[in-house]
Amino acid sequence: MSEFGPTVKAFLHQLILAIFVVIWLIPIYAMVINGLKSEFDVTSTPVFIPPLHPSLTAFAAVWSQLDVPLLNSVIVVIPVSLVATFIGAMAAYYFYLLSVSKRRSLNFMSNTIFSLIALATFMPYQAVIIPLTRIEANWGLLNTYGGAIFAFILFYIPTAALLMSMFMAVLPRDIIDAARIDGSGDLRTFFRIVVPLTIPGIISTLIFNVIEMWNNFFIPLVLFNVAKQTLIPVAVESFTGGYGTLYNESFAAAFLASIIPLLIFIFLGRYFIRGLVTLGTGGKGAV
Repeated sequence: MSEFGPTVKAFLHQLILAIFVVIWLIPIYAMVINGLKSEFDVTSTPVFIPPLHPSLTAFAAVWSQLDVPLLNSVIVVIPVSLVATFIGAMAAYYFYLLSVSKRRSLNFMSNTIFSLIALATFMPYQAVIIPLTRIEANWGLLNTYGGAIFAFILFYIPTAALLMSMFMAVLPRDIIDAARIDGSGDLRTFFRIVVPLTIPGIISTLIFNVIEMWNNFFIPLVLFNVAKQTLIPVAVESFTGGYGTLYNESFAAAFLASIIPLLIFIFLGRYFIRGLVTLGTGGKGAV
């Protein structure tokens, strides 16, 4: 009986994993098969039943309207996510240096600034959207890439700093102290030691920022009033009309809008998991 114990346990693990994979794939499956249906079929057949006569008509119609918003989102979200994650990592390292300092005044300053960043992270967009819009209007940034980039940078650098601070907290202090004793400056220590040790955390933060920015509906809704200049969440919402909805096109639009985040998570997801494992194990096995 004992010989079958590990086999049964491994089988159960694989079965549970397969169940979770299926659950994760159900929405994608529903979007694809219903996007392949005609307008009549999508309203007259169950949502999980494949179409008898699949057609790409809905996807073609949707793509003609989503190609520009999709490109806008790529242009705005990907570079801003990289910049926000990098600056957030540097800020988190600065807080780490303040927190391990022997001077109590620096520790107090670190706690104060960190609390302010946490406050900025959890502050609702609605609380600051009016002054933000006024500023961007005065600077001529409304309906521009620059306006969206400025807003996302403003909101997501604190988020990146907060997330990276959790990964920085598990850095081995002895390694940092040894580098400083050897004469390495803070900037060199950051690039040569901190970044390699926190790669899983950096990628986890980057993925989180990309997904959050990509799915952000409120900011582009307020900052853009020209359909061809908006970002993908607002463009997808336009397929839900006030007088009726073409459900096959809505499913197709949802799938096309989710392709970029899905690809990023598929190719970088293992690093995201490594980042969570690193955080949970206190930095043991960071790579």
